[in-house]
Amino acid sequence: MSEQPVFWLGGKPGRSNASREPKAASYEPVIREACEKCDYQVDEYISAMGSFGGWLTHLSHDGEKYRLFFNGKQNQLAFEKSQKHGGWESLSSIDIPDEGVAGFVVAVNRLLKAD
Repeated sequence: MSEQPVFWLGGKPGRSNASREPKAASYEPVIREACEKCDYQVDEYISAMGSFGGWLTHLSHDGEKYRLFFNGKQNQLAFEKSQKHGGWESLSSIDIPDEGVAGFVVAVNRLLKAD
């Protein structure tokens, strides 16, 4: 087996990051509930360890796969649909400041109800 590079999510091994949970990790239950109220099933929620507060959630609806992605560096929430042969099709996006979970719920509702 050849040696492969390793990407360490959250920092280098041996450093304790246990006390440094990303702020966006606490958003999961509320984001999940907002998506489900719009009839989307949440398959996965991931929060970034970086300082920008980014997060990603994979969704499904009527047999199709979707994702919501908040880019904290650009303050943009994007809604995308999985393409059959790979990649993602941009459906819509909203520029929003990171106002915490309440701002995300409003944006999620706008994006998912517009589909």
